[in-house]
Amino acid sequence: MGYINKIAFINYLNCPTLGWMTKKGMLPKLTGLNNELLILENKNVHKMSWQLFPDAVNARGLKVFDPSKGLISNPNVKTIYEFSFVVGNYSARADILQKFDNNSWHLFKVKSGSKYKVKYVQDMSFVAMVLSKAGIKVSKAVILYLSNGYRLGMDISQLFKELDCTEKVELKAQEFLSISDKAFEVLESENMPRPYLKRGCKNCPMFDNCMGKNAKRHIFDLPRLSVLAIEELIALGADTVDKVPENFELTEMQKIARNCVLTDTTYVSENLKTEIENIKQPFYYLDFESVTTIMPLYEGIAPHTQLLTQFSLDKTDGVGSILNHYEYIANHTKDCRREIAEKLIEYLGEDGSIVTYANFERISIFKLASLFPDLCEKLNKIADRIVDLELIVRKNYYNVNFYGRSSIKKVLPALIPEMSYKDLEISEGGDAAAAFAFMAMGLYDEKKIEETKENLLKYCAQDTLAMVRIHQFLIRICSHK
Repeated sequence: MGYINKIAFINYLNCPTLGWMTKKGMLPKLTGLNNELLILENKNVHKMSWQLFPDAVNARGLKVFDPSKGLISNPNVKTIYEFSFVVGNYSARADILQKFDNNSWHLFKVKSGSKYKVKYVQDMSFVAMVLSKAGIKVSKAVILYLSNGYRLGMDISQLFKELDCTEKVELKAQEFLSISDKAFEVLESENMPRPYLKRGCKNCPMFDNCMGKNAKRHIFDLPRLSVLAIEELIALGADTVDKVPENFELTEMQKIARNCVLTDTTYVSENLKTEIENIKQPFYYLDFESVTTIMPLYEGIAPHTQLLTQFSLDKTDGVGSILNHYEYIANHTKDCRREIAEKLIEYLGEDGSIVTYANFERISIFKLASLFPDLCEKLNKIADRIVDLELIVRKNYYNVNFYGRSSIKKVLPALIPEMSYKDLEISEGGDAAAAFAFMAMGLYDEKKIEETKENLLKYCAQDTLAMVRIHQFLIRICSHK
């Protein structure tokens, strides 16, 4: 018999089946550079929080099976951090515990975010529940989260803000306590709870092995379904597209997607040709990469600031021949946003459309314009030339193999199957951001830095080449209309 931890219990609250799978170790393990960065940064934030409590006892690595004794009962111990303990069937870890004069305890939850989230209270309430099972009273519950006003070089006391959540935690902990025996019974059972479809299934990591296992063309393949629409379809017993009633209220694109699935056809709108013809030569294709780290990478930057780090730019003629390829990657030791802005102005000229995939590049250029007033006019003119190819696809073209999505990673294999990211060392935006962050943190040697920069440039270049190919595909489609 294992112990029920926080993740299994919280997943149980959202879905007993998912909680059971979690307890049985069936969930896929998170991998990749992005996950490594997140783990590293969270550990670093926790370590920094310990500096707020210089007299605290470090309980890291200990697992206490009777928390009412030992450190908790020691009159000389006032504060404990990283306190892991087991009570009955449950195990938990308190980030920081501080004793009050009345022998009750002040529970701190250290979070790397800069905004309140409901799950923070859930996390604290689980710890408070397990402590209460040992007869240990939590009389105050506080979240320590990051201040947007912090900058490198400031005292650590200016990094954290406090949010008192005592009342919410008390209520939620009592609720958890009332269902804890039932949760243990379900999670320890050899029999998996019978799954049922709910809106949370859409983004569940186990969907393909659970409710989506035998479902062909699931309702989640309909583009941009609202929460209300999902719940109404579930209530009707419509789990696949073919079961969606004819008179069910859908958006125009959802109706189009539904018809494509039922008739196994591809949709091309009458307006696609006009929108494609509105893209003016010479064609530029622009893709940015960025990094957002929990702690600032450079002076003058707040926690969680998004920084542009590189771009790829292709210039083509009307038939898709690449006339020029430009690329830029920042010096990882400093904030290079000014240099990025200047390079864009230099490379993009004054004529022709700038094709992007999604609105990120336009928003980023406007941010650069506000950051550098002397470049504002030129940058705003560049932003005004941007054409969002994803929006054109979303409104005017649908292939059943998009599976309700319009991202480049879904559209590219459906339209240009010979192109792929699978052979790239870095093949995903989150990993690209993490790789740059590791360089900026000084965690790579010179050889690794050179390899990483080369891989980052290849990944970004693949994005712009993909846009060239998708654009040319749509031009060919329109030429046959």
